[in-house]
Amino acid sequence: MSVFATDIDKQIQQHQQKIQELEKLKVDQEKKFEGIKEFDVQIKRLCNQNSLTEEELYVSRAEKIENWIVGLSQNESPSSIYKNLKKHFEKVIAKEARGGTKATKPSTLPKPKLAVGVYQNPATHEKVEKIKRNPRQLDEWIAEYGFEIVKTWKVS
Repeated sequence: MSVFATDIDKQIQQHQQKIQELEKLKVDQEKKFEGIKEFDVQIKRLCNQNSLTEEELYVSRAEKIENWIVGLSQNESPSSIYKNLKKHFEKVIAKEARGGTKATKPSTLPKPKLAVGVYQNPATHEKVEKIKRNPRQLDEWIAEYGFEIVKTWKVS
């Protein structure tokens, strides 16, 4: 045998050994996936038996989950769940710093308008006439009683 043939035989043997290691890792990984599936089935079964939702289960385990996430932050290379949560909360903090949520912004939609005419407050029997713009008294009634109520007070 030549030197070249023995070198190739060694490489083949090394590659076959690596293939065996990878096949073992594949089998182990498949077992883990099956275990995860079984775990999910067991959790759902236990929740159903005990009239729990998964959310209630997570709340009951909140302290341990929090400790686990804090522990992830101390790793040199934290997992993707930690990175995703960090990114999410950075966005939330930045949004709050900018001034809150969209719900706090005033509406840009035009305000509903009352028809021209005379309006009478049934509680005080005061009358107010609207010609073009709402008189101040009419705006105060809208603020106090609401637009839908005041619009029913039109008498003519």
